[in-house]
Amino acid sequence: MTKPLDPIEPITATMSHDGPHPDNCENCKTTLQGSYCHVCGQHGHNPLKSFRHALEDVFESFWHVDGRIFRTLRDLLLPWRVINNYLAGQRVRYIPPLRIFVILSLVTFFVAHFAIHSETGAVRFNGQDTDSIAAATTVEDVQRLRDKALAGIDKGAADKDNPAFVAGVMAAARDAVQAQANARIHDLEDAKAKGLPVPPPTTIVVDVPESHSDNSGDWNVTTKPVQVSWLPGFANNALNAAVQRGAKNAKRFARDRSALFQAWVGSIPTALFFMVPVFALLLRILYLFTPWTYLEHLVVALYSHAFLLLGSLLCFLLSLTLRAVLTAGAVNTMITLVILAMMTILLWTQKRVYQQGWMLTLVKYFTIGSIYWFLLGFGALFALLLVFLK
Repeated sequence: MTKPLDPIEPITATMSHDGPHPDNCENCKTTLQGSYCHVCGQHGHNPLKSFRHALEDVFESFWHVDGRIFRTLRDLLLPWRVINNYLAGQRVRYIPPLRIFVILSLVTFFVAHFAIHSETGAVRFNGQDTDSIAAATTVEDVQRLRDKALAGIDKGAADKDNPAFVAGVMAAARDAVQAQANARIHDLEDAKAKGLPVPPPTTIVVDVPESHSDNSGDWNVTTKPVQVSWLPGFANNALNAAVQRGAKNAKRFARDRSALFQAWVGSIPTALFFMVPVFALLLRILYLFTPWTYLEHLVVALYSHAFLLLGSLLCFLLSLTLRAVLTAGAVNTMITLVILAMMTILLWTQKRVYQQGWMLTLVKYFTIGSIYWFLLGFGALFALLLVFLK
């Protein structure tokens, strides 16, 4: 018979020159069998007894967390690596999938705010950015841009299906464009008369008259409220309040064309958060005969979306940093190549994670992608609706 192994004796070797750690954990009183307690995880030494140990605790915690972040981001560039390792049980190496998804969401859309803001022009009315009229360098350019902007406003105002308040918004927009153009022409002519260089972009504030922002016309929350017969009173009140907020936001977004886009982008993280479990459900359905639970497919979905956020962050950074030195076409080409690389890497990830043949992988990849992007389109429309009604 095989000789039974001797019982493991508690290890009480010294951890440093400051003396041995105690035989029992000071937190849960479990007999120590190494540097850390195997029950509660507390280190055997007491950092309060040694300044060097106190510093070791600080830097050990910092470098441990820092190392996990760098390792996760590095392996996330090839997402099948982090997915396969995590599902194989190597979880201590990486930031958990939900946490890295949330972190990248916050960072990506924080950068997106500045990237979008930097591309939306440098002129203002009602305290908001307008178009490139303010940055024009000649009177002829100002007049050309003014006429083009006014033509677009007139075309939009000619739509007979517009609600009544849109006419007021269009009139305010015309006033803003005219005022911006007149101010820029004045600055250019004044600089030329004084022999000065072209002045920097002109910034003005044009207030929208109250007559342009009332609720007169086809709908008014006071005189012509929306009434749905089968809804109770509180529901009709809530509906009218939502419509009123939508009307006010429509006028605000008409005055500031970048505000709508920025508000919509700000709502995308919420939409993505709800799309992740949907993506995991699609994986569960398409890979029904794999011996995986829904939670394992959810890990694939979270790390895949984290990879998409990392790629989106790169695109926003390219837009933010290179538009000052490269043409818009060159930057857009670079961003397109990044997006194509992301789609290719995700296809390869699906192949490496689920280990199926290329033909079956391609069919499932395009099936999942088509359904996902279709649903994401509805999610984007819903997010846009929330922007108007909030």
